[in-house]
Amino acid sequence: MRKIFIWIVTLTVSITVFLIYNHKQPPTEEDVFKFTEKWSSATEEVYLVRKIDGDWLTILRNWDSIMMGRLEQNWLGNWELRNDGGLESTLISTYFPPIEDDEFTWSASGSKERNRSYYFGQIINPIIKRIEVETKKGFFEDALIVNSVGAQFFFVKSDYEMLMPVNIRALSETGELIYSTIKPIKNNELNSTH
Repeated sequence: MRKIFIWIVTLTVSITVFLIYNHKQPPTEEDVFKFTEKWSSATEEVYLVRKIDGDWLTILRNWDSIMMGRLEQNWLGNWELRNDGGLESTLISTYFPPIEDDEFTWSASGSKERNRSYYFGQIINPIIKRIEVETKKGFFEDALIVNSVGAQFFFVKSDYEMLMPVNIRALSETGELIYSTIKPIKNNELNSTH
């Protein structure tokens, strides 16, 4: 009876130490590859695994998409990709490879229930040094720009419902407008409509 008790205590302590150790490990690129290996489109490249604004985020690519996802630990301490609803999914994705004349690729997604929107893309034109996203009427938020493995990405997480039409502006280092998802209205076009 005493041997059984010692065995149970030893097993319990071993499992507890294992779980504590696992929960203290930060995510790695290997965690992303391992978790997504069962997906229909295999992950070909992981550009980033980093803690941003309290969330562990990753940027990964398969043959036709570049995605941004949030990494969360399960009860065993293993890292998984989860969306805002807790489902196995990325937060947002955009197409890959970019079209030759693209200034940047982009995508936006939002949830009315959670009052949250995401804006994400890959910067193609190297002259672009700043991205601004209109997250609420008349208010532009600077996107986080991430450089990784020779690629450049932008990301904004907003606590507002997605504003339509999506207005993303790309600017040079000097602030010159290079591209906008919404065509700016010129004064003479404004006057001709009245």
